[in-house]
Amino acid sequence: MILMIGMIEVDKNDVPEYVVDAIIDMFRCVDIKDEDVYYDELHINIDERIVGSTGEAKEIVDNFGVLKAIKLYKQEYGDFELDDDDNKVYMTLCYCIMREWFNTYYSYEELKKQ
Repeated sequence: MILMIGMIEVDKNDVPEYVVDAIIDMFRCVDIKDEDVYYDELHINIDERIVGSTGEAKEIVDNFGVLKAIKLYKQEYGDFELDDDDNKVYMTLCYCIMREWFNTYYSYEELKKQ
């Protein structure tokens, strides 16, 4: 049984604006026809961003809070397994933070408005 005391939320300022802008710019290079394509591209774009810059991933996670990020991950995906590779842990947690940011602040509907 999982007991959650309070939901972990991502604040709009938890992901730097330049990171958000870079991911949104990547959307402009693809013809997004529906919500499924949007979420596929979101996954790819976040992956490309954080894999290319583990320092940036670490910075985002550290600013958000490592324990808070783990709680967010558990809230969204279930158990979190610590890995021996620090970079992999930071990239996984950063992905979770960024995915939640986009789910909250920049949906498919928001993309279509632009």
